[in-house]
Amino acid sequence: MLQKPAMPMAGSWYQVQILVERWFVLDAMRIVEALRGWRADVALVSSTPDQIALEIPTDDLPLRATIFHAAPDAYAEPLQWALAWSPTWNERWDDTARRCPASIVVAMAARRPINYASFLLAYLALLDATLQACDERDRASCVLHWMPAQQLMSFDHYRAQRTNLGPSGPAVNIRIANVTGRPGELLADTVGLAELGLPDLQIVFRDRDPAEIILRLRLLVRGMFIGERLDCAWTEEASLVPPARDALTLQLE
Repeated sequence: MLQKPAMPMAGSWYQVQILVERWFVLDAMRIVEALRGWRADVALVSSTPDQIALEIPTDDLPLRATIFHAAPDAYAEPLQWALAWSPTWNERWDDTARRCPASIVVAMAARRPINYASFLLAYLALLDATLQACDERDRASCVLHWMPAQQLMSFDHYRAQRTNLGPSGPAVNIRIANVTGRPGELLADTVGLAELGLPDLQIVFRDRDPAEIILRLRLLVRGMFIGERLDCAWTEEASLVPPARDALTLQLE
């Protein structure tokens, strides 16, 4: 039986950095109007040209949300991890930094624990409203630095992940590396579930196609988000590699 509740930790900020080609004024009303198309009672708390604060009602205390300008290298350490673990990102960081000298951070936090799926769906509504408020050119050329999942992705890749894998698609990354030092032995793990209050998944394997393992993990993650039980044996323990977090070590047939 899992001991950790499937809820994000209250007070912790969930953040995605949107790297863009230019600085522009954050249009609070466009963002609020887009959000109110999803939920009519979203409240604008404060607004300046470079920062917006919002409240998103829930059945309990409202979610806090803030959207603000930040220098791209304000999150230099997370960026280094994302560059190391983004399987679909091939552009050199120097080229990305030159192309995208500005960034917007979209952050949300719960005052009390909230169901992981409800939290992520609310966050995606906030992120989509922010992207929708950008000019088409800025949106098409942006780079999403998904900090909780340690990955960079283009806007087109973000949309494809949402379409093909559902809400968990862009929010969960899968890493593969040889961390045991034993020849032919690999570790595959997810990053991003723990930030939402769920345990991440990990598996040590050999003599199996890594693409097969990645697909299996993606299907398991998608199933977890809709409340399905894992269809394999597992052991609850600490993650084998950083960041430190709760994990389930899977025994796949």
